[in-house]
Amino acid sequence: MGRDFRVFILEDRTERMSKFQRALIGVPFDHAADAATAKELLSSEKYDLIFLDHDLGGDEFVSSDDPNTGYQVAKFIPETPNALTPAVIHSCNPGGAQNMQGVLPHAVIVPFPSLDVVKMVDMAKEIDEFVAGSGEEPPERGVDRDVPL
Repeated sequence: MGRDFRVFILEDRTERMSKFQRALIGVPFDHAADAATAKELLSSEKYDLIFLDHDLGGDEFVSSDDPNTGYQVAKFIPETPNALTPAVIHSCNPGGAQNMQGVLPHAVIVPFPSLDVVKMVDMAKEIDEFVAGSGEEPPERGVDRDVPL
């Protein structure tokens, strides 16, 4: 039997974590509320789906240059076993979210008020099952290997 589907969440707000906890009943997940803890977990564990907030520490519209932001975590992810893991940027800071997507081009941006956690998990599970069944790595973003040139 394969490894359990695992989710990672970077989120500092308790009310938002409550939404994740309700949606992820029965799904193993790890949670970090700050960039340092996130980097530790992401470097030591393999996840199947990653949720990332930008503004941490209770502040809003934080500069991406701040060391305790989701942007700093996003820059770090390509150096981890999670470099190609599907990611959802759920920040409501549009500039920060764009910066994060700039370093994680395979990530999608879904602001938290619009976020359907269950739908994102279901989509990631479908991708995971497809990749496992094909025995191949997923194609690079924007590359469709089934279309003849």
